[in-house]
Amino acid sequence: MTVRLSRRARKDLDDIRNYTIDRWGRDQWLKYYRDLASSFERITNDPLIGRSRELFGDNMRSLPCGKHLIFFAPIEALNGAPVILRIVHQSRYLPALSYYDDLDSI
Repeated sequence: MTVRLSRRARKDLDDIRNYTIDRWGRDQWLKYYRDLASSFERITNDPLIGRSRELFGDNMRSLPCGKHLIFFAPIEALNGAPVILRIVHQSRYLPALSYYDDLDSI
């Protein structure tokens, strides 16, 4: 199964990459990216993994990865396949984030 990321999730991933490389170097980014990719695979294989985040949206869930939370949800138009919606630092104020406004970009 293919891992699908929303436009916002791809931007989050780019921001994490740039920050990590600037702060800790390329080797640290590659290690962290492997951890993220492993989490994406886990989500794809088990869309019910992680914590329910129904407060933020229908069927939304999250899975921690390092210092980040990966938000995802099954998307009906994709036959229930999970889509990674956001990848945010654990210190972010989660209710203020936008999650679903760009799903047409998948």
